[in-house]
Amino acid sequence: MLIQLLRSSISSALPIATAALGASFTQMVGKLNIAVEGTMLLACFVSVYVADRLNSWLLGLLAALISSCILSFSVWSLHRYFHANIFVVGLGVNVLVSGLVVLLSSTLLGSKGTIFFEKIPQLPVLRLNSSRSDGIGTLVSDYNALELIAIFAVLLSWIVVKTPLGLRMKAVGKNESVAKQLGLNVDTVAVSSFILCGLYCGLAGSLLALPLGLFVSGMTNNRGWLALVAAVLGGDSPLGVFGVSLILGFAVTLSHRLQLKTNVPSEIAFAVPMILTLLVALTYNVLTKARKRGWYR
Repeated sequence: MLIQLLRSSISSALPIATAALGASFTQMVGKLNIAVEGTMLLACFVSVYVADRLNSWLLGLLAALISSCILSFSVWSLHRYFHANIFVVGLGVNVLVSGLVVLLSSTLLGSKGTIFFEKIPQLPVLRLNSSRSDGIGTLVSDYNALELIAIFAVLLSWIVVKTPLGLRMKAVGKNESVAKQLGLNVDTVAVSSFILCGLYCGLAGSLLALPLGLFVSGMTNNRGWLALVAAVLGGDSPLGVFGVSLILGFAVTLSHRLQLKTNVPSEIAFAVPMILTLLVALTYNVLTKARKRGWYR
C-alpha cells in the first residue's frame, strides 16, 4: 500500500513540479510569474478542446503549449511596456482566465459544468513486463505519454540552468544593471524565461486534463499556487523544486485517499495539502534562519 501511495504521489507531483519549474525560470530573472494557476487552467481547456476537435492528443498538447506561451508572454509584455506591477498582472490573469474558461465552455460547448470529451484518443501507457508486482516494478511502470514527457522536462530543466541561457537568467536576476553593463540583452533573457514558463505550465495543464478526457472550471484545484510555493522554496535548484513538489504531490494524494477510503471529514481531508504546504514553508523558514545564524551548514 505504501508503494502504491508513493507511485500515486509521483503522478500527483508531476503537474505541480512542471509548473513550479516553469515559475522558477521567471524567478531566476527576478520577475516571478504568479499567473501559473491561470495559465494551467487555460491549458486544461485548450488541450482537451483541440484534442477532441482534431482527434489527436498530441495536437491538443501542442495547442496548450502555444496558448500558454502567448499568455505568459502577455504577462511579461504588460509588465515591460506598460510598467504594470508583475504581481498585480499575475493576479489579474488568474482571475481573468477563471472567468474566460467558463465563458468559452458555455459558448463553445453549451455547458458550465463537467464536460467529457469522449473522442480524445487514449494516451499510450508505458507498461513494463516485470515479474514483480510491487516495489520497484510498481514505481517505474504505468506512466502515460504525458507523464513521461513531464519527467523528461524535469530532467531538461536541470540541463537548462547549466547552459549559457540559464547562467544569463541567474545573472539578470542577481543584478539587472550589471548584466546590462556586461552586454547582456536583458529583455531577450527575460522573454526566454517567460516562454519557458509558458511551455512548462502548458504541459502541467495538459497533464491534468488530457489523461481524464474532461474539463471542469477550477480543475487545477490550487495546484498552481502549490507550484509557486515549490518554486519559491526550491529556489534556483531544479532538484530542490522537484523535491518540494514531491512532498506536495504526496499531500494531494493523501488528501484523495482520506476522502475516498476513510471516514475523515471531507473538510479536513481537503485541507491536508494546504496544511502540509504551511508546515513545509515554516520548516524552510526555520532552517533558513538557523543556517544564517551558523547553527549548521
